[in-house]
Amino acid sequence: RNGRIDRYGQDRTPEIVYLVTDSKNPKIKGDIRILEVLINKDEQATKNIDDPSAFSQVFDISEEEEITAKAIEEGMDPDQFNKTLETEINPLDLLLGNVEMPSGELAQESIKSPASLFENDFEYMKTAVEFLKSQESLQATFNDETRRIEFTAPKDLEDRFKYLPKEIWPENGFFILSNNQETIQKEIKRSRKDEHRWPRIHYLWELHPTLTWINDKVTAAFGRNQAPVLLLPEYLEDKQAIFIISALIPNRKSHPLLHHWLGVSFKNNQFESIMTFEELQQKIGLGKKQLPNAGVEFDTDKLQSMLPVTIQKTREWMSAKWKTFEDDINKQLDQQLKALEKLRSKQYVQLELDFGNVSEKAKQTLSRKDAKKRQIDRTFDEFITWVEDTMTTENNPYIQVVAALKGKD
Repeated sequence: RNGRIDRYGQDRTPEIVYLVTDSKNPKIKGDIRILEVLINKDEQATKNIDDPSAFSQVFDISEEEEITAKAIEEGMDPDQFNKTLETEINPLDLLLGNVEMPSGELAQESIKSPASLFENDFEYMKTAVEFLKSQESLQATFNDETRRIEFTAPKDLEDRFKYLPKEIWPENGFFILSNNQETIQKEIKRSRKDEHRWPRIHYLWELHPTLTWINDKVTAAFGRNQAPVLLLPEYLEDKQAIFIISALIPNRKSHPLLHHWLGVSFKNNQFESIMTFEELQQKIGLGKKQLPNAGVEFDTDKLQSMLPVTIQKTREWMSAKWKTFEDDINKQLDQQLKALEKLRSKQYVQLELDFGNVSEKAKQTLSRKDAKKRQIDRTFDEFITWVEDTMTTENNPYIQVVAALKGKD
């Protein structure tokens, strides 16, 4: 329960003392070693940003006590008990993909990265900033060796930080960003010495405000209902055209749950096939090679005449993916709802234990009991609605034509 004492933002360092009975009896000494495992785990948690309540993965005080008591009663070896608690995960390690999977490999090695035209976020931001420099004045320097960016935020980026914690905004709007994990780990350790300071070097990843700002800036380079066309006669067959498509299906909260990038191929103005973005990259080296655009005049009417079929074929392909996704997600949704109703029933049982059978005269007690029951129902109903909204989708994909690739006529 140290978290009730050691709170974020407090000015004084708390003193936490563990009172245990020492014994020379080997059996009882083993009991104390079980407790020492818990103490060491808790102390380790204070050195990183983990949550001590996650040790046993039950998130319930009584159940945690039962787990510890059972280990003592069964004479479990402290090392064995320690292994049963090795489930806590440092959120920063999780973010960086440094969590070891059951197979023994790191998460970043086993999780499939989405297809990209760039090796990493550093290369993407570097290319995007160089592109934007041709249109407006930006102050930014890049160090390829350390993957470090020094960047002064312009006014429109500063506006985005008005609704974020003030500590995030650096002095004079001067950002230092890096996607080097070792650099970020060192910076976080340094910043922990002063609880009131934000890390001076920010982790460069896809959800950092500077990167989302960059996304919007480069997307705005093309007007509404416009898409670039690349003439690639060296890489495509004669009279071949490929449309690069982004297709996504959101949940009820408008968060994308299914998102695919595709290549819809045509030959002689007739639909040929649908390929994944990875297959398209492999075919023409998109993002891997320099692909010069001839920049010559050409007729776009033929390309536009293929758009209705492109959308139709994409919708059919996404419908098949949606059906597979729904079959899987509905099983998970059913399990979640059953687990929530089971937990609600436990709350009802506890409610009866707390208030017991009261006489008709005890109206005040009955009123508090009813209020508590309404609170339980309100909490569970709101969470069930959130789960359903999060996991429910409709077969109505949003389809966007990103670009068109064209071979020789």
